[in-house]
Amino acid sequence: MQGKIVVAHNESFDRSVLQKTMAENGLDYSELDISDRWECTMGLCKANDKYPSGKLDECCAVDNIELKHHEALSDARACAELYLRS
Repeated sequence: MQGKIVVAHNESFDRSVLQKTMAENGLDYSELDISDRWECTMGLCKANDKYPSGKLDECCAVDNIELKHHEALSDARACAELYLRS
């Protein structure tokens, strides 16, 4: 992930989960060398009046992005698509 753009729908939550999960498994988050700045599609959606909220499913519905909500891979793909369209 070094040198890559990290995109998450709720970046502060996702970052904290990644850090906590790594720590619980004896892994050092800092070794990932991930940028401190992540792109947050929730923030992008909330800043755009075309979306009713920052909720992933509602943002995807507006842009007709396929989503099986709370299925990890589907959520990730939908988040990436939202980012690419912003």
